[in-house]
Amino acid sequence: MIDCHCHILPGIDDGAHTFETALDMARAAAAAGIQDLVCTPHHLNGVYSNPGSVVRHALQDLRERLAGAGVPLRIHPGAELHLVPELPSQVLDGTALTYNDLGKAALVELPKAAVPMGAETILEQLLYRGITPVIAHPERNLVLVRNPERLAEWVARGCKVQLTAQSCSGDFGERIQHISRHWLELGWVHLIASDAHRPTGRSPTTLAAGRAVVTEWLGDQAASLLVCDNPRRLLDGADLLALAPHANPRRIRMRGRWLGFLPWRRRAR
Repeated sequence: MIDCHCHILPGIDDGAHTFETALDMARAAAAAGIQDLVCTPHHLNGVYSNPGSVVRHALQDLRERLAGAGVPLRIHPGAELHLVPELPSQVLDGTALTYNDLGKAALVELPKAAVPMGAETILEQLLYRGITPVIAHPERNLVLVRNPERLAEWVARGCKVQLTAQSCSGDFGERIQHISRHWLELGWVHLIASDAHRPTGRSPTTLAAGRAVVTEWLGDQAASLLVCDNPRRLLDGADLLALAPHANPRRIRMRGRWLGFLPWRRRAR
């Protein structure tokens, strides 16, 4: 498996606080069957600032520690980027890191209780410039849960969706689990990740539990796409594949209002 969202780099955000904690997380990940892991510290969220130079330096330090400790885990650069107006320019100049530093896809996050004003504009600016936004854990955003047609519009425009493994396994409650399953059945979801912050609890090991539940819901091929194949495509800079829908998408009303106020259109890709 490949974990494409993990706060393992020590001392730079609300994830691992020390190298010892980071090593414990890495050992837990390897023991759970994770071969590759993308380090995604917060950036631009008003609390943490982790530009590319900081992440690359921290990544190299942790790689050396992993090699010295004999932990068989490959780690890759990335970031969890807050959806703010300066994001597109920072992604383009490399200040804000994309997946594996390839300039192809970027993990973007929303506040839990809101969608920032102008979010559609920022997402479309990324898409127009050839950067695929990967929406981190939208099932935990109150606005998108109440207005899922808004997420459907984003997916229709080319954004991708990453669910948290614990949302699928039920650790965050039955309501979030139900929403996660429904969005999976609609074919909106492209990735599942741990969003781990600690060796236990919010741990990399939760990815295996989430995969097991999705296997029960949709089968092994679909689960493997979400935790193995599409994450590998992220690391290679390839387009992500979509799940075949298992539910009727006409249940979600599309408002069709996104592009009406924008002066440009998404570039053909």
